[in-house]
Amino acid sequence: MKYWYQKPNQLLSGYIRTVLILEGFSQPDAEQLPLVTNGMPALLCRSEKDQRGNEDILQLTLFGRSSTADSWTINDNTTIIAYFFKPFALSTVFNVPAKKLIGDPVDLSIWNPHKTNALRTQLVYALTTQQKIEVLDNLLILQLQQNNKECEIIKYATDEIMNNPGTEVLSAVLKKLDLNERTFQRTFKKYVGITPNQYRRICQFQVSFEQLRGKGFNKLTDIAYDNGFSDQSHFIRAFKEFTKTTPNNYLQSGLTGENE
Repeated sequence: MKYWYQKPNQLLSGYIRTVLILEGFSQPDAEQLPLVTNGMPALLCRSEKDQRGNEDILQLTLFGRSSTADSWTINDNTTIIAYFFKPFALSTVFNVPAKKLIGDPVDLSIWNPHKTNALRTQLVYALTTQQKIEVLDNLLILQLQQNNKECEIIKYATDEIMNNPGTEVLSAVLKKLDLNERTFQRTFKKYVGITPNQYRRICQFQVSFEQLRGKGFNKLTDIAYDNGFSDQSHFIRAFKEFTKTTPNNYLQSGLTGENE
C-alpha cells in the first residue's frame, strides 16, 4: 500500500486543503494508514478492481465532519481519493445545507443522481489514479462555477470575521458584499449552520482565549479592548458563557467544566 498527499488544482486551492491518495496495488512505502484528522469535511472516492480488472466505484460520499473508519478499508485492488475541504467550503461547493452535512454522510447519488451516474462512468474509464483525480477536479470546478456567488460570499465573510471579530465587522462585510442583511443572514446560516453574529462571537472568544492563554496582556481590560468587547465585564461574561468559568479562575485552575 502506498499513500501520498498532493496540492489541489489551482482553481480549487481556495476551498480545498489537500488531496490524499491511497493505492492498495502500489509498492508499499508506508507501514500503516495515514492519520486522518477528525472534523475535516471531505469528499471521498473509493474504487476497487475485481479479478478480471473491472473497476467498481464503491463509494462517492460527502463527510461534513469525520469520515467513517470503514471508508478507509483497503486491499490490494483498492484506490481511495479524498479531498479535504477548508471550513464551510464543502457545503457551498455542493450547495448542501450545513445542517444536513453535520448529520449523516451524504452519498453523491442522493445529492444528484444524474451528475453522479456521469461521474461514475468517467471514473470507471479513467485508467490511472491521476486521471481519476482529473475527473473529480472537473466536477468540483464545475460546482464551484455554478455556485460561485455563494462560495465567494461565505469564503469572504468567514475569513473577514475570523480575522477581525469585533462588533463592527458584520456591517463592513455587508457593505463590501453589497448585500441586504436578510439575504446575508439566510445564506450564511444555510452554509455555515449558525448566524453571522454567532460565528463572530465564537471567533471573538477564540482570539481572546488564545491571548489569555498566552498571557499576552497586562490586565484583563487589555484583552477586552484588543478583541472588540465593550468592557472587561462583557469579556468576562462571554468567557464564562463559553467555558463555564471566569478568566481569573481559568488562569488559576484551568478549565474545570463546572459552573461557579
